Amino acid sequence: MKQRRRLGITSAPPITAAVLAMTLIAGTAIGVGTTSILKTESDGIEPITATTSTENFNLGQNVLVNDAALATQSDEEGPVERTVKQFNREEEFSIFAMTWAGEKDIAAFVRSQRADGTWTEWFESEAVDAREVADYERQGTEPIYVEPTKSVQVSILGVDLFNPEEAAKLDAVFIDGGESPIVDTQITLANDAVGLPRVISRKGWGADESIRCKSPEYADGVSAVVVHHTAGSNNYTEAQAPGIVRGIYQYHAQQLGWCDIGYHALADKYGNLYEGRYGGLNKAVIGTHAGGFNQNTWAISMLGNYQTAQPTAAMLKSVGELAGWRAKVAGFNPSGNNTHYSEGTSYTQYPYGTAVQLPNIFAHRDVGLTECPGDYVYNKMGTIRQIAQAKYDLLTSNAVRPNPQPKNTIPPVVPQTPNRPIQPSQPSATGSSSEGADLFTKLLSSNNGDATTIIVSAASLIVLGIGVAGALGVLPEGGIERIGNIEVVKGLKLEKIPALISASTQLSSDSELSRLWNQLSPILGKLRSGTITYSGADGRDVTYQLFDNGIIVDSETTGPQALWGVIGDTWAAQGFDFGPLGLPINMEHPDNGKIRVDFEHGYITFDPATGAVDAQAYEPAPVAP
Repeated sequence: MKQRRRLGITSAPPITAAVLAMTLIAGTAIGVGTTSILKTESDGIEPITATTSTENFNLGQNVLVNDAALATQSDEEGPVERTVKQFNREEEFSIFAMTWAGEKDIAAFVRSQRADGTWTEWFESEAVDAREVADYERQGTEPIYVEPTKSVQVSILGVDLFNPEEAAKLDAVFIDGGESPIVDTQITLANDAVGLPRVISRKGWGADESIRCKSPEYADGVSAVVVHHTAGSNNYTEAQAPGIVRGIYQYHAQQLGWCDIGYHALADKYGNLYEGRYGGLNKAVIGTHAGGFNQNTWAISMLGNYQTAQPTAAMLKSVGELAGWRAKVAGFNPSGNNTHYSEGTSYTQYPYGTAVQLPNIFAHRDVGLTECPGDYVYNKMGTIRQIAQAKYDLLTSNAVRPNPQPKNTIPPVVPQTPNRPIQPSQPSATGSSSEGADLFTKLLSSNNGDATTIIVSAASLIVLGIGVAGALGVLPEGGIERIGNIEVVKGLKLEKIPALISASTQLSSDSELSRLWNQLSPILGKLRSGTITYSGADGRDVTYQLFDNGIIVDSETTGPQALWGVIGDTWAAQGFDFGPLGLPINMEHPDNGKIRVDFEHGYITFDPATGAVDAQAYEPAPVAP
């Protein structure tokens, strides 16, 4: 099932010279480019309920399979030929699980048939960790992603499938979460949003909140992060990943009766993070993920099987950074250790009340009777802790600033965390609306009084910027200087650019730009303009809003990014997105003692110790006139 992001766009009517002049005189500012006010509400996608169906094991077909892999499914040497259960469905599904009543010691393996008739490898399906077995009517295996299919074969140890009474106690569960795009939506965490990596909210992955059957339960704090994997196939696309999350949610909430997904967060191999259990990422929500150690722990589960494959660098980075953020919010050191007391259950090797010394970021297998999160991730736990520690160190320094990361099709070059104290500059008296009106008069004179000519020919902020520089007296003869290998307009500052559309005309406080401002308002200051969209340097739409101390600029390929201070002024003075650097692809972050922002075609650094600024383009490009 495909879901489309909903964008409400309201285009401004054609602006005549008279109307524009009157608007300026009234205290607003001039409009350039193909101007419209863009309402960018992102409510996620419509809720998607994963399709589920069940079939009793007695109804499965008995099939004799000759496969050498069968011999590896037990600790003892086994036969390469075994009778397994095969289930054939009319409707395609992609996730498989088994449920039963009471407690059973089951080892289950499942494989699926591809469209070309071949079979996947066997995927091991372990029993899930329940918090208190007595709380739940059904027990079951983990939901395993088996790739889209209509047929599966199930090999089971510990159950006599040829005994109808025994087989009748087992149900096969077929789930399909569908496909959907990755959609960014705002996660509101107040001050705890500082440093939160980009996380796709429950609305963003299409959680059907109607299937949650009770309110979240809270512990008195979080003292550790537990790393898991979901097992199953690693052969999923980015569009299929949200469907896997939806399928796990549906199974945990309804088939197992947990009322919600067991994990607090999930990560896919592309580095996308997903909000898990409802109740607040920054709250001590009690999850269902590590029997005997659910109290005071917080779970991140990695989509895929890392007993058989290496995790991607993107996945490790996102898991580590999320763990570091969560450690900062909870107040524990990612590299430290702590004592945990077992809550018992049959899913842990530690009896009730046992004191266990554990790392503050530990693996599920450290407390559970499981291979989770797989040997390849287990061997990378040190890497995850290092990434988490680096994130934690940044967030606990006095210099950290908020840094939400929207979807970005341009790969970030460096870590995405701003890191320097900003002293907001005072609004300049020269940026007044009356001066804007004077500038407009000068521009009209140079274009024979035709405002439309200005609008069409300007096409971006660059003409406005150069015009303002001249009007404010910061572009005298010789007013171009070179910073690094970039020529900039000497003395031009973002705070001196007059607003193009009155801030009172903005349409939605829920827009991505407005939400970013809400987090950065201590730095950016007061909003000075509505949302303005123009045709950028390569023909794509560029949207921005001006603030007392900076700007937020957005495009489909870069997402909303904020600029301020020296780096923001340098970017503006080199010609905005029409200059050699292009649009920003991230915000301020530390780089070898300097502060850096990366752009599509280069970067700008600022050394807070010396005040030196360096602007470099990756390939020589002419500056705009």
